[in-house]
Amino acid sequence: MAEQGISINCEGGLDLVSSTALLFRTPGVAQRLNNFESSIHGGYRRINGYTKFGSSTVTGSSNQVEGIFAYAKGVIACAGSNIYYSTNGNSWTQINKDTYQNKTGTVAVSSGSATITGSSTTFTSEFAVGDDIKINGEQFLVLSITNNTTMTVDGNFAASASSQNIKLNGATASQLNSGSAISRGSQSLCEFTLYEGNKQYGKLYVSDGINKVAEIVIEVTNAGVYTYSFKEVNRSAPTDPDFITLFSERLIVAGQSNNPQQVAYSTRLVPENFTGSSAGTVDVGDQIVGIKSFRNKLIIFCKNSIYQLSGLDGTPVLSSVTKNIGCVSGKTIQEIGGDLIFLSPDGLRTIAGTARIDDIELGSISRKVLPIFRDDIFPNISTLTFSSMVIREKSQYRLFYYKNGTGDISQKGLLGTFKISSQGVPLYEWSECTGIGARMTHSGFDEDNNEVYFHASTDGFIYQHDTGNNFNGSNIAAEYKTPDLDYGDSGVRKTLYYCKTSIRAEGANDNLKLLCRYDFDDNNIPQPAETNIGTLASPALFGVAVFGAALFGQTLYPQQKTNLVGSGFTNNFTISSTGNASPYTISGFYVDFIPGGRI
Repeated sequence: MAEQGISINCEGGLDLVSSTALLFRTPGVAQRLNNFESSIHGGYRRINGYTKFGSSTVTGSSNQVEGIFAYAKGVIACAGSNIYYSTNGNSWTQINKDTYQNKTGTVAVSSGSATITGSSTTFTSEFAVGDDIKINGEQFLVLSITNNTTMTVDGNFAASASSQNIKLNGATASQLNSGSAISRGSQSLCEFTLYEGNKQYGKLYVSDGINKVAEIVIEVTNAGVYTYSFKEVNRSAPTDPDFITLFSERLIVAGQSNNPQQVAYSTRLVPENFTGSSAGTVDVGDQIVGIKSFRNKLIIFCKNSIYQLSGLDGTPVLSSVTKNIGCVSGKTIQEIGGDLIFLSPDGLRTIAGTARIDDIELGSISRKVLPIFRDDIFPNISTLTFSSMVIREKSQYRLFYYKNGTGDISQKGLLGTFKISSQGVPLYEWSECTGIGARMTHSGFDEDNNEVYFHASTDGFIYQHDTGNNFNGSNIAAEYKTPDLDYGDSGVRKTLYYCKTSIRAEGANDNLKLLCRYDFDDNNIPQPAETNIGTLASPALFGVAVFGAALFGQTLYPQQKTNLVGSGFTNNFTISSTGNASPYTISGFYVDFIPGGRI
């Protein structure tokens, strides 16, 4: 019979549930897709690696990191009993200290009054409206300044006192070094939320389920002088909330040990004040595991149900989204593509708005990878620590399930890329990753609005996520396996001649292998050996190419031809690589064959 050929486009991502017959019709999906990601430009791309953020552990020892957040030209990290800050990862500054500094003169206050009366004070030159001050152990914000000896604060003092020091929150680096520590004992799986407000980089709030909510403010002058402010929120705030977010211009906390079913919210525009008339609490009647602002609602994720809360500026309205589906872990909740993704007891789901006002729709997005949840995640859930992040430029959600007591090389994750398929259908294409010990993760933006990603394992280091060509010096082992292909007729034997693989390289790479297996890897027939695909090189682009590194005259998507041997009714291909070379994208392949007889 005449020689024939067929082209296959790589799309669909990992499919672990479809039948053999259906997979014959969707040859571009993957049966294995490890350390690849579905590229938004088409095909499957080998993922980036990760590198250390600086040369030092956060605490100077191997204390595992319990929280990461990009803030104020650097990174905030929680580890041990302290909170640290660094701009480069080479040196870390402990910032959970008493940063209130004495100012000029002394003051007197009266119980039930918001007025401060000074003696030898210079209020107009040393303070400004909105400043955070402390008198006699009580913390307030400056509301107005009348003159050098009279000003008011945003609440009434609980106790009368005279001849007191007035302290302003804000310490220079030298003052911070000499400040007394405010211990954050037993920190675990910290959460962060940023209140923009009127501060240079906003106010950063931290919760951990053990300690009071911490407030961090760092400001930097044009001359590079840093000022640090730290305090624990005391104004009637819950003492040990686990979850924290912002909604309706308020700080929202939940998950406190004595009220696990209660949401508490602060006074509007004053996130550290839970005593005002616009502050309050709401009881949902189920154990809360996460909270997230979504459009004009606060979504409250519980163990067995989900609620939405609105109307905090008037009469709060609590309504049920579902009482049949809960959330496994609040650390899996992320917003992407206008939807909220979370891990439910039956896999990953989305909360999405609909065309109807105030309506919310629940959708399931992980059906094609359900065996991963069934076999790998849910049976081991008591030993797993979940974390998640969004890589916005890739429209990608990353879920990591860190198995306690297991080395980083064996840690796993799940990557979901939001795409529009060739048929115009919006969907998530899934792949797995192995070797990234991401116990804690964070994705955010730096001061130049560039997206940044970080993760941490248990060794005390912070890592820059999704960067470089290796896993902190270790090889990246990547594997893509097609389903068995029948080329339109599984009853006809085919003799394969060659395969042309369309691969876009992002740099020099010569460690790709191609393995062909016939008839569902049947051990009773001869199976060919693995072969090298050949050397890849990125094409020279004007203004970008480096002499000696790029290949002049190379096409953007070169086709690497690999000769094949053997025959079978069906066959599959596995493309793999192990090394420190640059990423590459497999966009498709062309297979040349001669059909034989029916046997």
